[in-house]
This record gives sequence, C-alpha cells and structure tokens, in this order.
Amino acid sequence: MSEHHFPFPACVTAGKGRIEAHDLALLRKHTFASGIASREDAHTLVALHRRCPHHCPEWEDFFTESLAAYVVFHEEPFGAVDECKASWLISLCAENGAIVSALELSAILHVMDLSARTCDSLRALVLDQVRWSLLPDSRCAHADGRPAAPAVTAYDLDLIWRVLASGVDEGHLTLSPPEALVLNEIDRLTDPGQNHPLWNQMLAQIVTLQRPGDELRAIRNAMAADSLSASDFAA
Repeated sequence: MSEHHFPFPACVTAGKGRIEAHDLALLRKHTFASGIASREDAHTLVALHRRCPHHCPEWEDFFTESLAAYVVFHEEPFGAVDECKASWLISLCAENGAIVSALELSAILHVMDLSARTCDSLRALVLDQVRWSLLPDSRCAHADGRPAAPAVTAYDLDLIWRVLASGVDEGHLTLSPPEALVLNEIDRLTDPGQNHPLWNQMLAQIVTLQRPGDELRAIRNAMAADSLSASDFAA
C-alpha cells in the first residue's frame, strides 16, 4: 500500500506507531464517526493498522468487525461478495497473493462468515495461504502460527475446512476450478508421509466439482473426534 494521507486524529496515532484504548475512542469519534462508510475509510483503517504494530485488544475487534461489515453490507451486492468486491479486498489486504497481517486474514475470514455467498477468487486466495506457508521464507500470516512441517497439519486443516464449509449448499459442496487447483498445488508441495491423515481423506472427497455434504461433515466430525490441535500435531 502506497503512503497514505491520514486525517486528524489518525495522523497523530499513526505517528506514535501504537493504538491504545483512548486512541481508539478518538478514532471512533472523529476519523470513523460513521464507522467504515467508504473505501477511503477502509484504506485508512488498513493503513493505520500497518503503521501501528502495537495495539490494544479493542482495536482488533473494531478492525475485524468494521472492515467485514463494510465489505459485506455497505456495497452492492448487499450480503454477498462478488468478484468486484473480492478484487478490491484482495488488492487492499494481499501482497502478491500473500496476506501478511494476521488481523487482515482474520477480517477476510469474517467477511466470508458474514457473507451469504463468497466468490471463487476470495475463497481460493484464503486457501492459497496454506500453499504460501509451505514455501521457503514465507511471509504470509498463516505461516506464523503453524507447526514447521513440510506437510498439511491440523492447523492448516482448520483454515481449509473453514473455507470449504461455506461452500456446502443443500447437501453438496461446490468446488470451483481455482479452489481445486490450489488444493492440488498444496498437495504437490507436501511430504505425503507427514501429512495429517485426514488431509488425504479430505482431498479424495473434495477434488471433484460436487460431493455429498454428508461425507464432508463426516470428515469434519472425525477431525473433532480426534481432538487434535496444532500443538498436538507438532508434538
């Protein structure tokens, strides 16, 4: 993102490099008095976050909720994310396809949670963060939290399932060609012997255009029954 011109009092906060609770109160009163009401507001929000690596927990809630609500509910098509919205959001939060900020990734996931329909490109972008995390010296946010393994881990499966679950409609999962391509690229980068066993099972079920939703739910339930966390897998 190019150098951003911050309005007052955001310029003062940006200069400090941190956002505390009283800064957020001022920002909500003045800079974002109507919430995030335009793309310019959204650009200011993201630019301010990047300039302030130190921030209070309240900022994280405000950032995620405000950005997601704007994307989903304040631009047409209301309640959904089409390719036009997705293209803008990707240009706002991704750098050459990688989402570097964990909070920006969280906001995009919240966009998907709120949206009744999310286009293929945004879903594929989020899945692609797993592929990025398998590359050497990856800067993507997803890589920061996952176990250092050349394989699909339980931590990765949590993100993958969160994306794919939103595609279950009337008992079937619609998997777009871009999503299928990303999943196959992820598999190509991994060591099959180290992959989480449910990855192979999941991949076999979902790389076709449509599969019964009951099969996917059975896989998800098996994951839950295993009670595996990322830390368990790393151990």
